[in-house]
Amino acid sequence: MGGKNKQRTKGNVRPSSSGRTAELLAKEQGTVPGFVGFGTSSSDLGYVPAIQGAEEIDSLIDADFRMVLRKLSKKDVITKLKAMQEFGVMCKERETEIVKGVLPYWPRIYCKISLDHDRRVREATQQAFEQLILKVRKHLAPHLKSIMGYWLIAQCDIYSPAASAAQEAFEKAFPPSKQSEALVFCKDEILNVLQDNLLKETPDTLSDPQAVPEEEREAKFHRIITCSLLSLKKLLCMMPSTEIKSLEERLKTLFSQNKFWKYGKHNIAQIRSAFFEMVSTFCKHIPESMNAEASRVCPAVLLSIDDSDAVVCLALWEAALHVLTTVEDCWNHVNAKKGVLPKLWTVLQEGGRGLATVIYPNILPLISKVPHNVADPKLDFLTTFFTSIVKGLFTERAMVCRSESSAIISAFMECLQFTVLQNIGEEEEQVKIQEMLVNVQLIPLINTVIKEPKLQNGPLFYEVADMLNVWKTKAEITNDDRTSLTFQRMLSNFWDGLSNICVEHVAVMDADEKSLAAVSSLLQILQNPENKMRRNRKKPVNIRFAEDRKAEINTEHENFIDMRTSNESSNIIHEIHGKHTCLPQIEPLEDLVCKLAELSIVYTSQQTSDQHLKFLSALLSNFASSKVFQVLVEERDYIQYENPSIQFLYEKLIDWLKEDWRKETDFLVDILYSILHCCSNTIERENILNDLTKMDLKWNILLQIIQKACSNSEKHSLSSTWLKGDVLGEKLVSLANDLCNISLKMTIASAESFHSEQWTLLSLVLSQLIKNESLIGEVYVKRIIDKLQAALSKAKDLSEAGNTEPSVSFICDIASSFFTSVKGCLMMPSSEDLLFTIFQLCAQSQDVTRLSDFLVNKLKHTWLCGITSLVHQLSILHKESSFLQKSAFWVKNQLQTSVLDVKSLQVLISVVNDLLTTLLEAEDVSACVLKDYIEWLTPSQTEWEKMRESLSSEWLRKPLLEGRLSINCELPGTDHKFCIPAKLPSHLCTAALLSRMALLILEKEVVFENPELERRKIDNI
Repeated sequence: MGGKNKQRTKGNVRPSSSGRTAELLAKEQGTVPGFVGFGTSSSDLGYVPAIQGAEEIDSLIDADFRMVLRKLSKKDVITKLKAMQEFGVMCKERETEIVKGVLPYWPRIYCKISLDHDRRVREATQQAFEQLILKVRKHLAPHLKSIMGYWLIAQCDIYSPAASAAQEAFEKAFPPSKQSEALVFCKDEILNVLQDNLLKETPDTLSDPQAVPEEEREAKFHRIITCSLLSLKKLLCMMPSTEIKSLEERLKTLFSQNKFWKYGKHNIAQIRSAFFEMVSTFCKHIPESMNAEASRVCPAVLLSIDDSDAVVCLALWEAALHVLTTVEDCWNHVNAKKGVLPKLWTVLQEGGRGLATVIYPNILPLISKVPHNVADPKLDFLTTFFTSIVKGLFTERAMVCRSESSAIISAFMECLQFTVLQNIGEEEEQVKIQEMLVNVQLIPLINTVIKEPKLQNGPLFYEVADMLNVWKTKAEITNDDRTSLTFQRMLSNFWDGLSNICVEHVAVMDADEKSLAAVSSLLQILQNPENKMRRNRKKPVNIRFAEDRKAEINTEHENFIDMRTSNESSNIIHEIHGKHTCLPQIEPLEDLVCKLAELSIVYTSQQTSDQHLKFLSALLSNFASSKVFQVLVEERDYIQYENPSIQFLYEKLIDWLKEDWRKETDFLVDILYSILHCCSNTIERENILNDLTKMDLKWNILLQIIQKACSNSEKHSLSSTWLKGDVLGEKLVSLANDLCNISLKMTIASAESFHSEQWTLLSLVLSQLIKNESLIGEVYVKRIIDKLQAALSKAKDLSEAGNTEPSVSFICDIASSFFTSVKGCLMMPSSEDLLFTIFQLCAQSQDVTRLSDFLVNKLKHTWLCGITSLVHQLSILHKESSFLQKSAFWVKNQLQTSVLDVKSLQVLISVVNDLLTTLLEAEDVSACVLKDYIEWLTPSQTEWEKMRESLSSEWLRKPLLEGRLSINCELPGTDHKFCIPAKLPSHLCTAALLSRMALLILEKEVVFENPELERRKIDNI
């Protein structure tokens, strides 16, 4: 075999016979051929360059590149991946001339490996190709035609990173202005590759059946078919309009093949999706060809309308709308009544099979293109159509998904309005259709939604309100009697039908509370649609295709079609949704409200129905008027009040408010505000609220009245005079006094259960601010704080009885909320007194105060809230605080006169430490505040001497025994009787506290205005 030349080895400089053949071919053809792989078909592009040929060939490629290219022909994925990554690095790092030597070999390698089964290899191939492009630049041009078809396929790879890498390489190779020119230059070669893939290739021709498993071969084939279809779409989108005609001629061969049109029925969803995307592109760019192929394209698309695969759905419906718009006689090429419509009814009845958000925005454009002969008889067609939509709405999947049900409802309402516009007139069929739309479709749908809680918060009520405004506008047209009469009749039918179903829900003894709430919500939306729709309605769904979403970043999609503007019906819908004023349907709506209110008061009075009373409250909250209240009051010969709302208050509402058994009163307070809304002036409102305040109503009602005033600016304006008035103020002061006195004498359990609402009420009126002003009069705020402070002062005296915990706990809650919420609250003397009292309780040990651990922790929390608020106010207002001086003098007095043990001293130092830490951490508090506080705490020279004199002589024992001290005279206070004192010396306590303060100041590195003076003061301490 090897003969005298022996067997060839790696690096052998003598070429084999095939190498010599390659040399001869290179000389004859001017190119460098290579070894082909396992097959000889055009699709089998395995290639490794001939190695070690003649000297001129050897000089074309670097040895390292030669080795890497050899590795790329291996079957092992990891080997190919690493080799391709290495190839990219070499292209980046080597000299241009060396890299150029690879170019003759690259096309065959690229065309083979860019289709590799492994997605990582495909991605690495495109990344390496980019590095090659950046290095060789224009020298790639002679090889473009052999590469471009596969390069375009790579840009449509279903693995996004690989597609992005190929796209990026393409953009690096050609600026935007030259990209279409490059495709025009290579269009014939591109079409050859794509047509071969779509018409000739099979899994066995694309992969070696003996080396590649069947599953892998099939997957690769399906991927290449998908990418080829998408590449055809991309090619059309990027081609200049001047070249479309020549491309169209080449595509006729493709269109003539049945195999091509069967891709719309392929069992692989990605292939079907790519096919429909391509059809949409054909309709946009070559509509003449699509009309010529109508007999193929129309069945391929329209008869697939029931495809339920999520991958296919969007592209399918896009293609369907394009075909309907592009192919003029498309319905002649399909059996609509036996083929298309039954499939459409099935899709609608099944709620879009989980794809409602994709399908239903396309229903109106589709229906608008159904011709009269297909929709005949019209009434039956429309009845089936709308019934199918409603049936789909109540499928399980649509019910549980808000977006699905919203899409179905929106499509229903759009189609209904379009159908009305198409059937304006007085002819018998037109009138029947109008009545069917309202009485058979819309009203029953509203009734069902009212019963179904899952749909009550959907868009139907808002859509209905919008529609009624349009109808009302059309009904008032004076120059078109036909249109005006049509919409007047439809409005009349609507209000009659709505009245019937509302009465049906209300005139029941055991009425469903959720259904009543839905009726109330519907009426509220109909009354004020503009505000409600702004706040709650979803943004309208625009029917656009996928390309439109990328239009700003990809020029291939610049000629998208918006189906809403592509037909006459959509233009009409756009017109009626244009500029019209959202006017409430005042007269029929108010009549309906009066009827329902009258029914509610009957059931409330005669049957004591709580749900009807709540429904009445909801009605009055939105429809408070003299007309409505008039139907609620009893007819009498003598009328005490001219205003029916006030008469209703004293006849009905006050009795309901006084019912002790009633746990829920929130909705009764809403009725009260509805009455206040109907009052003619402020004095009338204040008198009503004052009367209620003087009555013996539950405190919870007063609390709810004030809470609602705080939560709603309109309600606050109705009650602001009363809130600032004397009647409420005195009532609250009296409440504070009673709570502070009575709760101290009650057991813990009874106090907590009985008074929690009253304490909440006090906390609310103290801590709530409206426009930076206190909710009630400031004079009453101060008086209430005084009551709380006085109660805390008594806590120590009463602690031994064990009754202080509830009151102290509630006072702490109120105080902490007050300190935190009300800016500048500690500028009030009463507030400072309260904080000072809390400070005193915190600064004394539990042995003295007799307070529980729970109360001590709560007091400390309140104290920290207060001091934080105080420091914040000092930094903003720059005003002196009497609290700091009072607390400093009190601490100083405690140190010098009180009996303190170790535990008491620790508690005192801890509280002062918290105070000083808060002052030091506040950036805006001036140093003079700290200086003053230290001065107030520091004893005078006389006080120091007095404390020193009172010291025991115990401290003399050790220095005397050690001989370090001798006494020559009698020292004051030295009785030479050594004993252990029962208390800590005041000198020691003072020194300990001031030392702790000095250490804290040094740790914080505080800089005072006069450093030397402050340093001496600290040294003296």
